[in-house]
Amino acid sequence: MKKAITYFSVVVLCLILTACSSESQDNSNVDLNENESQISETNYSDSVDSSEDDSSETQGLSDYQSVLDEYTVKLQEATPILIEEYQREAAENQNGLNGLAELCNNKVSELAEICNEGVQKMAQIYLYQGSGSQDEYMEWGNKLQDIYMEEAAKIQQEYMNSAK
Repeated sequence: MKKAITYFSVVVLCLILTACSSESQDNSNVDLNENESQISETNYSDSVDSSEDDSSETQGLSDYQSVLDEYTVKLQEATPILIEEYQREAAENQNGLNGLAELCNNKVSELAEICNEGVQKMAQIYLYQGSGSQDEYMEWGNKLQDIYMEEAAKIQQEYMNSAK
């Protein structure tokens, strides 16, 4: 029963992510949000399934705060690197706005993978260590999603700047 509730929670979290990410986007970014949603839903469902197989990864991560701290750093360190990659690749872009949007989407997807990995570790804590309630798990997952959204917005802003 816990696993079904967790899976449902992850899907809801994914839907919240896609709803939040579309607030300030114009039509040229619609493709970004749709693809990001598909990637996130796939990765989240995979993360719940794979968390059933390996609880040993959580041994060094005793609480949600440590996972949040670790993945906040990972997201914040990855963002400038992804922006630099985007800038280099955008300079060689031959496909106009669609090409730039695809590049941006690819970079944001790399951030989403990092975030999904963190949420997976939180799910492992929730499932295997019995740490807290579903509400607590969702609260911590949302905190990581907020960090992800902040960092993804930086890449999307770079796209907006280059699309002018």
